[in-house]
Amino acid sequence: MVLLISIVSFGFVGAAAAASRFAPYQTPKLACGSVNLLFTGLPAYHPLVTQQGFDPALIDAAVRADSASLLKAGYNVRVVLMGPEQNISVLANRIPGTNWNGVGVGNGVRSAGLPELIVRFEDILQLYHERVPRAPVLFNYISNSTLFLWAAQRHFPLANNCTNSPGKDLGFEVYCDICAQ
Repeated sequence: MVLLISIVSFGFVGAAAAASRFAPYQTPKLACGSVNLLFTGLPAYHPLVTQQGFDPALIDAAVRADSASLLKAGYNVRVVLMGPEQNISVLANRIPGTNWNGVGVGNGVRSAGLPELIVRFEDILQLYHERVPRAPVLFNYISNSTLFLWAAQRHFPLANNCTNSPGKDLGFEVYCDICAQ
């Protein structure tokens, strides 16, 4: 009987330890305007966007709306959109001078299944790994929306409603010599 109680007790302790291991991590709440986020992806009117079957006007509106929602929520944001024909140094040159808390890569690059975009995705991740190694890489979770706000809130919850103190626009930059618009 003592052995059975010991085994059952050990099982409860083990289950509790396992449950805490898989519980969501708790991040301290941060002040409005204290989190700097850098996101990159394809320009909406890049030929590779239409090649993947996306409507450039909808993508443009979604990316701009997501950037605006991040700012409104209290995050400082820089968006750098560029195709694989641009040298990765374009993005690299936008990293210095800011302490980036989080970085992201758009779904049009991540899930394209096109060789040139897979190579670009690897280059972006390598660049982030070298230049901002402590910044988590954030991803949206569905292909027809950007939804980086969801990822930002998971990693960097803000302490207050930042409606009266939005984040700072650090730039919305589009580099594309071959875009339709």
